[in-house]
Amino acid sequence: MADLVNSVLGGARSLIVGWILPVFVSLQIINLLILPELSQTRFITKFAHESSASQQLAFLAIAVVSGLVLAAIQSPLYRILEGYTLWPRKIADHRTKKHQARRRRLDEEYNAIAQTGSGVRAGLLYERAARYPVKEQQFAPTTLGNAIRRFETYAGDRYQLDSQLLWHHLTATAPDRAITSIDNARTNVDFFVSFLYGGALISALGIGVTLSGARSTRSVIAIVIGVLIAAICYKLAVIATDEWSAAVQALVDHGRGQVAAAFGLTIPASFDHERHMWRAVNTLVRRPYRYSESRVPSVPSIISRFRQQDAEGAGPAPPHQQETLTRTVLQVAGPACIVLAVLAVRSRIRRGLGSGRG
Repeated sequence: MADLVNSVLGGARSLIVGWILPVFVSLQIINLLILPELSQTRFITKFAHESSASQQLAFLAIAVVSGLVLAAIQSPLYRILEGYTLWPRKIADHRTKKHQARRRRLDEEYNAIAQTGSGVRAGLLYERAARYPVKEQQFAPTTLGNAIRRFETYAGDRYQLDSQLLWHHLTATAPDRAITSIDNARTNVDFFVSFLYGGALISALGIGVTLSGARSTRSVIAIVIGVLIAAICYKLAVIATDEWSAAVQALVDHGRGQVAAAFGLTIPASFDHERHMWRAVNTLVRRPYRYSESRVPSVPSIISRFRQQDAEGAGPAPPHQQETLTRTVLQVAGPACIVLAVLAVRSRIRRGLGSGRG
C-alpha cells in the first residue's frame, strides 16, 4: 500500500503528507471548536452559510498555501524545536546540562540492568540513550534536537566525515532508493512537527477567544486539545527520528565510497587512513584553497596521496564496474572472434581448393 501511495503521489508525497495534511486536519478542528464561537463576526457568519463543499474547498486551498509556506520555512521551525532559535542562552545551557545528566543516568541504569539479564528493559533504556549524540559537547537543549543531532554527528564520529558539509555530495551520488528512504523517514517527522504547530495554533486561538469574553466549553476544549496535540506530536516526532537516523546512517556507510570517487579518491585499506583522508576533504571543501595549502602538511598533498592508485592498492572494482567491464569486453571480443572464425574457415577452404587442383 505504501509503495502504491508513493508511486501515485511521486515527489509530492513529502509536501502533501508532511505539511499540507496536518494543516488541513488542524483547520477541521478550528472549524469545529473555534469558528462557532466567532459567529457574531460578519465574515464568519457569511462563511458559515456557504455549502459544506465550498467550505471544504476553501480549507483545502488554505491548507495548500499554508503547507507550501511551512515547507519553505521548515528550517527555522525545526531550529526552534531543537533549541537553537528563540532560546535564551542561560535556559539553553541549563537544558543542555540536564540532558547530559540524563544521558549519564540512562547509561548507568542500562549497565546495571544489563547485568541482571533483563533484556527487554535494557533494550528500552539503550534505545532512549541512543537518541543522544556520542559526545556531550554535541548535545542540544531539547530532546528532539538531540535525536536529530545523533545522526548529524554519526559520520564525523565514525569516519571523520562531515555529513552536514558534504550532504549534497552524498545525495548526489547515492542511489534513488537511498534518497527515497530518507525522504519517507523525514516526511514522518515533518508531519508531527507541522501538526505540533497546528496544535499550538488551536490552543492560541482558544485562549484568544477566552480572553475576548466569549469563553465557552468549546474554547476550553480547544485549548486542551491543542496542548495535547502539541505534546503528543513532539514525542512522536522524537520517536520517528529513529527511522530517519537509520536511513542517514545507511547513506553514509554505503555512499561515502561514491563521494570519494567523485573527488578522485580511493577508500584506503586502513581505517585510520580513511579518517585522515576525510578530515583533509572536509578542510578542502570548507576552507579556501589558500588556507588548505598553508597547512603543514598541506591538505592538497594529503589528498594527493589517496589519489595515487596502483595495482595493489586500488583493490577489486565495485560490482557495477565489473559488470560494465565484462559487458565492454564481450562487445569488443564477440565481433573479433566472429571475424577470426570467418577468416579461419576461409583459409581452410582455400587450402582445400588448392590441394584439389594439385
